[in-house]
Amino acid sequence: MTRRTAVKGFDDSFDSAVKHACKLLSYRDRSGKEMREKLLTKGFSGAVVDRAVAFLEEKGFINDEKLAEALRRDAVERRCLGRQGVRTHLVKRGIPRERAEALSTGGAEEDYIDAARRLIEKQLRRLKQYDEATVKRRLWGMLARRGFSIDSIRKAMKSLNMEEES
Repeated sequence: MTRRTAVKGFDDSFDSAVKHACKLLSYRDRSGKEMREKLLTKGFSGAVVDRAVAFLEEKGFINDEKLAEALRRDAVERRCLGRQGVRTHLVKRGIPRERAEALSTGGAEEDYIDAARRLIEKQLRRLKQYDEATVKRRLWGMLARRGFSIDSIRKAMKSLNMEEES
């Protein structure tokens, strides 16, 4: 990542940083960490970036708590991620590790099982040509890679009559 402060005509002012940040926020919500990285990459100085991000947080344009909850909901409902997958997704988007941990463990277990069930049903259509053992193995691997716990996978498979009771 190169800094562009030496570029002729580059305006390293607070107003420019806020203007650029607002442009970025018009595309999608960002965490404070993401915004800092974007502004620094653009070439704004650290002091200007800190001031701009603090201003945007104070005015409510950057709200890590609201963003984290929306990302968690999206990760479970749309992306069909398990607890570990949600945690990883949140951290990648700039949510502090402790908050990501709290949010991923705060959701109801049934939400994660439903997400796993939806994903299994979707994948079953693609795996029709394989024998039962291969289908189970592939589903287990896919769910584990998406961050589902063994217990959640077992319950989802059992609810779809794909797993024997243990």
